[in-house]
Amino acid sequence: MRVYVFGQLRIEDDRGNNVDITKIRSRKARELLLYFIIFHKRRIPAELLCETFWPGMEEDYARGNLQTAVSLIRRFLGKEVLTYSDATYCFDKDDEVIVDAEEFESSIVSARDCRNEEEKIVKLKRIIEGYTNDVLPEYCYEEWIVHAREHYKDLFVDVLMELIAHAEYSGSFAEVRDLSKRVLEKDFLNEQACLSYMKALAQLGQETEALRFYESFSERMEKELGVLPSQQVKDLRDELLTHRKRMIWIVTIEANSVSEAMQVLKSVLRGDDEVRIISSQKIGLFVKDVDREVAESIRKRVEKAFDGGSMQVKISLRLAR
Repeated sequence: MRVYVFGQLRIEDDRGNNVDITKIRSRKARELLLYFIIFHKRRIPAELLCETFWPGMEEDYARGNLQTAVSLIRRFLGKEVLTYSDATYCFDKDDEVIVDAEEFESSIVSARDCRNEEEKIVKLKRIIEGYTNDVLPEYCYEEWIVHAREHYKDLFVDVLMELIAHAEYSGSFAEVRDLSKRVLEKDFLNEQACLSYMKALAQLGQETEALRFYESFSERMEKELGVLPSQQVKDLRDELLTHRKRMIWIVTIEANSVSEAMQVLKSVLRGDDEVRIISSQKIGLFVKDVDREVAESIRKRVEKAFDGGSMQVKISLRLAR
């Protein structure tokens, strides 16, 4: 039997057929089965089960309800799957049920045991690709499910952070950006992921996007925790601002008529942009205080302004030295 708890609960029998849990007519029995799945192979005291599922009820009544629910589960899955001894229940003591979340955790341990670093990274990447949803997300309130969900989510984030460190060391900044974004989707106040994400954006020439992200991250931290980002994050923001102010991009326009080209350029100029005539057939549009991404968008605007005209132009972008 296989049990899938990432995403919506799904159970398959030994032949791969889906097992419909709704055939257990008692909602309490279905929830109890989920509890046994989450605490797979652990011995659980009957007293704890009574306190969890029938809190405040007299002990005899609670135990009677527990026995009824257990009978329904056994009738559904088979008596041998759920055993009782020494006042404790155990789901799958003979190790015949495979739970995807446990496979996920054991595969991480196995990958980290690899002595070859590259082989380990390949395995870890394969593992995180299989993590497409959290544990039983439709169950929002049961504390024991929330605890399990957070446990596996933390494992997932830990692997992502390990892969981020490797990608940073390798200089694979697009990968750092994508991995950091996945961390922030699961843990949106993770400052280390925030740092990695902003640094990666800066390395990819997207300082404006990095600064924009800082503002949203800072707002979330203040709203959720009542604090501002750490000094390390703020220092990175200041460094990006300083670096951007030093940057001057030149959009070069080569045209057979400089005067006509100047007229066209007026439609795309910003207030602090500067236009210089470089030669008899070349104009330079000097753009300050922007990153590569914004400079590239300005180049495209210039290109679009000349589209459809009679002039033959050649437009390029470079960083002033």
